[in-house]
Amino acid sequence: MPGPATYALHVAGGLVRELWPDQALIEEMIKAEPILGICKKDTNWSYAIIHHPLGWGGTQGIGRNYADAKRLKSAAKEQEFQVTTREMYATLSLEGKLLRASEYGKKSALLVDPLKREGEACLRNMRYRFSTAIHGNGVGVVGRIATTSTVNTATVVLSDPNDLKNFQQETAIQLEETGLPAGALRDGGAEARILSVGTWDNPTLTLSVAWNVAFPSVVAGDRIYYTGNYDNDYIYGLDAFLPNHTGTPGTFLTCNRNLNPGWLAGYVMNGGNMSGQQRIWAAARRSVDAGGEPDVYFMSTRNFEKLLFEFENKLVMQKVPAADVGKFKMGVSYQGVEIAGPAGPIMVMASAWMPDNVERCGEKDTLKMGSIGPLVHWDNGNGPDALRTEDGTDSRELRAVSDPGFLVEKPGAWVRVAA
Repeated sequence: MPGPATYALHVAGGLVRELWPDQALIEEMIKAEPILGICKKDTNWSYAIIHHPLGWGGTQGIGRNYADAKRLKSAAKEQEFQVTTREMYATLSLEGKLLRASEYGKKSALLVDPLKREGEACLRNMRYRFSTAIHGNGVGVVGRIATTSTVNTATVVLSDPNDLKNFQQETAIQLEETGLPAGALRDGGAEARILSVGTWDNPTLTLSVAWNVAFPSVVAGDRIYYTGNYDNDYIYGLDAFLPNHTGTPGTFLTCNRNLNPGWLAGYVMNGGNMSGQQRIWAAARRSVDAGGEPDVYFMSTRNFEKLLFEFENKLVMQKVPAADVGKFKMGVSYQGVEIAGPAGPIMVMASAWMPDNVERCGEKDTLKMGSIGPLVHWDNGNGPDALRTEDGTDSRELRAVSDPGFLVEKPGAWVRVAA
């Protein structure tokens, strides 16, 4: 015999897919972050390793006569990125009592508002995780305790108010000291949950106990991670492929980038004493000098605001459409302004998730987001329209899942700007 809430489960599962069908679900993930939206999408990545070759040098067989051309030729050099997809899961739950009330009261409408509320919260969290990870280096830092903060109280101050959006009540966190890979979590991986979040003017995080009670070895300046994400973020983002370096970026995804650091890890520029306009032009010029054709420049929303003031609001906003995802043509677009560059127009775009002290100039079509199947989709493991029941409580859940991977196909087309 079916359980008493079987019909309600069927209705709820159908409502979820009616509220967020496949295309709408993907649009929810990309709408907040222009880099996620405009980069190319490949939904045919597999479980296996993706081998992406990075060649340079080329055959140097050129001379005033044939003998010299033949003598001077040399084989091209090559390295490769070995990329794999990772996983991201999100769940939403409905109380069993609500499902029974809907079933026995024959009131399917009872499910709509709770389902919409829970679904929006679920997808918002997933969207925020994607938007943060695309800028990261795979280590997973989402905030840092200010070095001036006191840790023997329940409330600490964040070093960057812009990181507040990464947290909400009940966010589970862990701590680590350096923000570098291959370290150790504080106190054996101790976990705490956020009780409350402060404001832009007062960027605080509060626990139910003092921070040095939840994390006995915590010190001011520690980095904050979502539980389970330290050195294991959802994707390797821009700062992994295009790091800050001084000529020895090291090995990444089996690629020895020290062999040709600019080509294999991007170029680096200090623009700290420049205006926004000067940073854009200087980075574009460096990209062109290195053989690139820059057509996009990313900066934080705060730096974008300063740029508009710098041009005295003479720049005209333009819409930039999101790239297609498999068979779906996205109904999402982003705002940008066009500035003349040395190799053609450059679209300057603002990201709320980008740090204020990093900007990037390069070629849009060298960015790719891969995935096994759709970028994100409802998990149909229990059938196409039923909520899962194995969560061990008097609730029923539905899962959204993604198997994503990110790739900068041509790091040498990019300049990382310290703003």
